[in-house]
Amino acid sequence: MGRSDKAKWLIVVPAMLGIVFVTYVEHTTDIWGFGAFICQLIAILELAYGLRIAMLAQNRKKSYQLAPEERHDYAQYLYEKQYRRYPVVANQMLLVMAQMSVLLDNYEQAAKELSDIHIDKFNPTQLKLYYYLKVVTAVATGDTTGIQESQMRYEGIPDSKCVYPSEAVLAMWIEQRDTVQIAEALKKAVPDKKEHPMRIGIITVILAYSTFFYGLWYGINRDMGYEVRYHFAEISIVVVGIGLAVLIIWGIVSLYIHNCQELAVQSGKSRVALIIIYGAAAIFALLILGMSSLSVVLGMDGIETVTDHDSKYTYITVQEDYGGERRYRTNNPFVMQSMDSLWLSSDTTDADENNEESLDTNTGNSSETEDSQSEDTVEDYEMEGQHDGLMIQNAMLAVYNYLQEQNTLQNMAFSYTANAKGEVYAIVSEMQEIKDGNTVNVRYCLYDNGSKTDADGNSCEELVLEKVFPDGNYETELVDFYLVNADTMQVTDEQKNTW
Repeated sequence: MGRSDKAKWLIVVPAMLGIVFVTYVEHTTDIWGFGAFICQLIAILELAYGLRIAMLAQNRKKSYQLAPEERHDYAQYLYEKQYRRYPVVANQMLLVMAQMSVLLDNYEQAAKELSDIHIDKFNPTQLKLYYYLKVVTAVATGDTTGIQESQMRYEGIPDSKCVYPSEAVLAMWIEQRDTVQIAEALKKAVPDKKEHPMRIGIITVILAYSTFFYGLWYGINRDMGYEVRYHFAEISIVVVGIGLAVLIIWGIVSLYIHNCQELAVQSGKSRVALIIIYGAAAIFALLILGMSSLSVVLGMDGIETVTDHDSKYTYITVQEDYGGERRYRTNNPFVMQSMDSLWLSSDTTDADENNEESLDTNTGNSSETEDSQSEDTVEDYEMEGQHDGLMIQNAMLAVYNYLQEQNTLQNMAFSYTANAKGEVYAIVSEMQEIKDGNTVNVRYCLYDNGSKTDADGNSCEELVLEKVFPDGNYETELVDFYLVNADTMQVTDEQKNTW
């Protein structure tokens, strides 16, 4: 009994921690969208609820193996400690207690337990058993009126699931006051329900994992360069595809058999109609599953290869099917982050438009001519500049991620922009601070400071973090310098704030 309570908390506590973790990731990172967040919560609840059901099924399965006295005590414990406030389950526990009391020849106790039951919550099968027990207790206590009333109601309830003695045999036992035969018939008439805790557990894991994987695959924030790791996706889609296909087929077949039994459908047109209906449902479900699996397979447009690793990240190269190459980094087996993609925010467009308008005012040229000159300037910068623009922008993104991990700044948001010369820099944070007793607007920006070599002789890009006062009321301040490895994008804080 105590083990059951402990096992419950072994499910509840990890589920609560999982919900807290998923919520924390949702609010502190931009790995996935809201839809993926909801799917992760649903997966956790599916797993916790399903394992709880499997645990209860296992407890019931073990209770069936107990002696009548132990089983009565176990049902009484569940009734008093857990289920008293749930009428439906409480009635079931009372019915089990009364059944065990009859088998123990404790008919007065059985009569008392039956009197506490509210039969309005019972189905026909439970009512049949209830009135059978009422007959037994009435016979044992010599309640003639109770015998007649209970026997009449017992005989008026049909039940095809259990095998009770015939009315004539039961009447003979009642006339002979043979409570032993009545109790023995009870053992044969009400067989213990088959419990399948292992099956429930497997179904739970498959459904929860499928929700987790599909939510992650379709909800990951690819606009910010995140991607599901291909090795993880390859294994998952095989497990999910096969698992769900088996569940669909097994579920459809089970429903077909169940409905045939419930509706007493024999061979003929009715059975053929059921076969067509359930067959069409199975084909439709398998078709949807196949399309979703194919979508995942086609989404993996390359081969994932681990190229390097350090104390913090593993570096991955994806060789695309059409000959290209993408670089990623990761610190977990599920998600990787792009090191090549660029994310241009609306701030970039606004800054470019402001620069173009300013140049147009100063020179008197038309906006079309100025746009052309601006494009030429950026193109010249990329083609003739001393450093590759793409690598510099990736280095800025790497420093931004580093600052996020270190919680260096508040209100962080990343965007690229450029000055009037076409030189690209990054804005990593905008906020208000108190300076000299005044509230001022502050912008933290990353600027390229050229190529450097670190202590190990590796080629690096040096970036400068500056505090800019956009209102122009204070001079720009140096905050820190960072070295970014050109190959691995690993960031090193130089911890200096002077040239």
